[in-house]
Amino acid sequence: MNLGTNQTTILYQRIYRQYMPSLLRFSLKFVSEEEAEDIVQDIFIKYWGKELHTFSDEEISRLLFTSVRNACIDHLRHKECQKTYLEKQALQLKLDELDYYQADDKQFIQEDLMWQIQQKIAKLPEQSQLIFRMAYIEGLKSAEISERLAISIRTVENQLYRSLQQLRKSCSNLFVFCISFL
Repeated sequence: MNLGTNQTTILYQRIYRQYMPSLLRFSLKFVSEEEAEDIVQDIFIKYWGKELHTFSDEEISRLLFTSVRNACIDHLRHKECQKTYLEKQALQLKLDELDYYQADDKQFIQEDLMWQIQQKIAKLPEQSQLIFRMAYIEGLKSAEISERLAISIRTVENQLYRSLQQLRKSCSNLFVFCISFL
């Protein structure tokens, strides 16, 4: 039965007014009010032009309620997928942040150890500090240090030996600590 556009519109308005309130109440059992309104509206739009008026009231009711139920299920599944995705992203962000701080901790520990070692070097006698820094920081050889400071090579070597012994004693716990974290 092919009805005119005006008659079809009137029949759809009747179906809409008849079923909309009960479909909305039904969907509100599962989703929020805003989501329920959207779902029910989408179902009516889906069936617009599908000649619902040719079905019996019982068939229309069953079709609309089943469609709303399925749309609610789809909506909730989609929502769960979004939630799972967001939770995974949040977890990954936390893991990345922990990795960042772990790397930062390692750098902090290294810098702190270097600072402590430099403090120990600063406690050496002035000439021993100077010879130690020239040898181990500037990378000069004993002969070069001897020449620059106008002292014998043997004096340079003795000063380096004593400095290393003193640093080993005072820094032994730092080296153990350093090795465990590096």
